[in-house]
Amino acid sequence: MENVKNLLTSMPGMSGTELCIADRKLGKYYGELISGYVQAMGLEVSFIASHGHTIFHEPSRGMTFQAGHGAAIAAESELPVVCDFRSSDVALGGQGAPLVPIGDELLFGNFDALINLGGFANISHRKNEERIAWDICPVNIVFNHYSRKLGRDFDINGALAASGIPNSQLLETLDKLPYYSASHPKSLGREWIEKVFMPEIEKSGLENTEDILCTLVHHAAGQIVNASGDNKTVLFTGGGTKNRFLASTIKDKLQERMFIPDETMIDFKEALIFAFMGWLRINELPNTISSSTGARKEVSAGAIYIQ
Repeated sequence: MENVKNLLTSMPGMSGTELCIADRKLGKYYGELISGYVQAMGLEVSFIASHGHTIFHEPSRGMTFQAGHGAAIAAESELPVVCDFRSSDVALGGQGAPLVPIGDELLFGNFDALINLGGFANISHRKNEERIAWDICPVNIVFNHYSRKLGRDFDINGALAASGIPNSQLLETLDKLPYYSASHPKSLGREWIEKVFMPEIEKSGLENTEDILCTLVHHAAGQIVNASGDNKTVLFTGGGTKNRFLASTIKDKLQERMFIPDETMIDFKEALIFAFMGWLRINELPNTISSSTGARKEVSAGAIYIQ
């Protein structure tokens, strides 16, 4: 597992040849894991829907790349694989993200808004008879970065952040970043974090890591509450929902409008929707929403590898 982590973190700096090899190596690893799991559980599987691990995402430059090659997964698992869900939308001028609104619309329509707290927070909700969506702000991608400086892979329950003191000047600086006032559709990637977000933290001169984490939680909570608008029922899922400090900071503002489901739904809602998107692709049905991504049209997105 540690070797896989090292592989993923090194991918952005690889040469083209190295990246191609790593992409296939990761796909082989995924395929082996899936094959072992299917055999151990005695499952009958129709297909695999694999999002992959995002290495590059700059839709303004017509580019998005998720590692874990579908052909390698298919070869190891001996199952059909649907993957590369984002590229078609980006090719059509869209953000390629968020993509889960198709599931929000068709599977979770009883909620006014849905927010996923992953590497980035994203939201989808209906407005003027169409579903709109966008990435709100960074969450775990920056939380984990600073947690690692304290020897932790992530901030369990937000305890590290809760022990810090928010820095009002840094908070104000982050809240004023141009992305937040830009209209949707819009999306975020690692590149924006490195070029725009992290330099502001470094320029602040703030050295106490717990204080930085605390400030980041308050920043994320504020942006998420703003994005929630006046929606009455807001479903929260994703790993960031387990950050008790973040969740309680949001809850202080949203009160009963914030709905947190059981742990299974927290962990697997996005996986469920990507499986649904795979099913739609296999059946040649649209699995994107252009009003959410800004693409010229809706398509049945994803590459299919059949064994």
